[in-house]
Amino acid sequence: MTIIESMTTLVEPAYQIPAIDLYRDIHKGIRAELFAVTSTAGSIDPSDRCDRAALADHITSVAAVLESHAHHEDSIIDPVLERHLPELAAEITIDHERLEAMFTSISDLAGSTIDAAATEQRRLLQLLHLDLARFTSSYLEHIDLEERAAMQQLPQLIGVEEIAAMHGAIVGSIPPDEMARSLAFMLPAMNIDDRTELFTGMRAAAPPEALEATIGLARSVLRPIDFAVLANRLGVTR
Repeated sequence: MTIIESMTTLVEPAYQIPAIDLYRDIHKGIRAELFAVTSTAGSIDPSDRCDRAALADHITSVAAVLESHAHHEDSIIDPVLERHLPELAAEITIDHERLEAMFTSISDLAGSTIDAAATEQRRLLQLLHLDLARFTSSYLEHIDLEERAAMQQLPQLIGVEEIAAMHGAIVGSIPPDEMARSLAFMLPAMNIDDRTELFTGMRAAAPPEALEATIGLARSVLRPIDFAVLANRLGVTR
């Protein structure tokens, strides 16, 4: 086998944008949160207790996001994967358990930094930064598997209508306050086509007051230029 032939065998099927993606938007938001909290752990003043406490709070909020997202996958998506892609489902389940244990350890370490002795503050912050970076690397591989393997195959296996029902079940299970917190970090991480698709779907299915509240949230978390482009796409007041 020539080098060119060997390289050709490694080429994946062309990536296709699913009509409904169960993972994309929340994964974009989680990536942004993990990048941000990892960067913060590496850049704050180790001797500043307020900074250490704020970082620990941020890690706690990320832990809640990861737990909620994993629960939605475990209860709604993974049973479907178990029926149609059992080997992939088993790998994803193992990942979830491993990643949960990793982040629990990180949360405990973050809490221990708040009142750490002065002689330990720099060491613990560097260790926390390294642990977050290692977790982020592992988590990125995990969600890449979900998006490239699971989401690319599901439409052919179960059809768009069932995927739409799964998406509705996920969204319907999220309390309004949790949804608002999630959108606050998801929207800035999404591109204009993602945002337009999200709001177009809301306009068709959500009560007008919920749509208006979410547009207001977008106005508060997006850069003015980004919100202006979105408002123009949606035909709403800037």
